[in-house]
Order: sequence, then C-alpha cells, then structure tokens
Amino acid sequence: MQRPASGAMHDRHTLSWQLNSRWFVLIGGARAAIMQVADPKVAAGVAQFSAYRTDPLGRLERTMDAMLTIGFGTPERREQVLTELREVHGRVRGRTSGGAPYSALDPQLMYWVLATLVDTVMVVERRYIGRMRRVDRERYVDESCAVADAFGIPERFVPEDLAAFREYMAERVAAIEPDVDSIDIARSLLQPGLPVVPDLAFAPLDWITAELLPTTMRHRLGLSDLNTAQLTAVRSAQAMSRLTLPRLPQQLTVSPFAQRALAGAR
Repeated sequence: MQRPASGAMHDRHTLSWQLNSRWFVLIGGARAAIMQVADPKVAAGVAQFSAYRTDPLGRLERTMDAMLTIGFGTPERREQVLTELREVHGRVRGRTSGGAPYSALDPQLMYWVLATLVDTVMVVERRYIGRMRRVDRERYVDESCAVADAFGIPERFVPEDLAAFREYMAERVAAIEPDVDSIDIARSLLQPGLPVVPDLAFAPLDWITAELLPTTMRHRLGLSDLNTAQLTAVRSAQAMSRLTLPRLPQQLTVSPFAQRALAGAR
C-alpha cells in the first residue's frame, strides 16, 4: 500500500494523508484556483508571470505537485521544493491592473492560497464523501498549520483553530473584489480551450465548480448561477458519490498527483 515517505510532514495516520492524497479532492481543483485568483494580487502574478492563456491548467497541476511533495515527501525533497518555490516566487512582483503593488512572497497572499486549498478539501469532502466530523475538521485545519510554517508564514496570519479559520474565510470572501485579470483567469479555468477537447465537454465540470464556489464570489466574478436542471445533476452526482466513494478500497483512491509525488520523493 502506498504511504508517505519516511520523515514526511504528514504520515499515514494524519487526515492530511487520508484526504489530500485522494483523487476525489481534484473535483475542487478549479474551485481553489478560481478563489485564489479572485484576489487581484494573486491574479496579477498569474497574469504577468505564467502562460495561463496557453496552459490554463498548468499552474493548478504544479501547485498540486508541490503541495503533495511538501506534505508527503522526504525532508530532503520537501526542502528542495520549498527552496525552488521561494526562488520562483521571489521574482513574482509588480502591480495589479489597478496599480496596487504585490509580491508572491507576501505572507498574507501565501496564506490565502493555502487557505483556499484547505477550505476546498473540506467543502468537497462534505459534498462528495460526507464522513468528516467537526473534530476531524479541527484536526485537519490544525495539520495545515505545519504547511504554513514550512512556507515561513508568521503565526499572526494563521488562524489558530477551525472557528478562526471559518471566520477568516468568511471575511476574505466578503472583502475580495475581483478585477479584470481575476475574471479573465477564472473564465480560462472553466473553459481552458484545449485544442483537442471542445469547451462543451467541460460543462459538467463547470457546473460542479460553480456549485462549490461561494455565491458572493461567483457573482463578483460574473459567473452564472446554475439552472434547475444543472443543479439537479450536480446534487445527484453528489448523492451517488456519498454512497460509493467511501466504499472504495483505499489503494484505488490515491490520485495521480500523489502517486507522482510519492514516486519522486523516495
């Protein structure tokens, strides 16, 4: 059975392993990425320093690879990835479309990116698995603090428990005002324009992502609400998922990103 490397930040007994390594969390990948770029400063970094127009899903893939290696790889591999990220992020700085300065090393932006991943995993689990109790969510948020520490995010920017985390997310979602880059990147994530895949093929995934997004953020990004038929389809998929996914053998649920991180971490 696959398991984290010896000395990994999160071992096989952690909720981080039990959740983050599973392919079902990929359901929320676009949700997390869209929430991240809803902040104009994150969007500016993506717009100015990535090839999101020609490779819209590349950043999401690289984020998943890095986060899983940090969580489940050896201490040596973890430090290597963290060093590489610091070097890359050190060059990502400039001004938003509205003129506000930004830096990818801003600890508040770094925590926002991490928080969207943590929040998305819990939201996806609630919708599609439904086995986490409040004590599990408390534990999961607590385990994420180790990741924040590895990135050098000061404790004052990191919520101390689940209640504080929920308050942080509610306040951030309410306060964020997406700009033109935010909207452009969000739309590219929903309709990535892959040459061999028609945009229509992404429609069911778009419905899933739209349903997962906070309503306020969805509206500010100019994304449409689901109609009755679309919402019924999503709810049916969630109900079926809650019946089937928890019953799958664990070895069948490890995501390709986790497999890749584990293969390169030993």
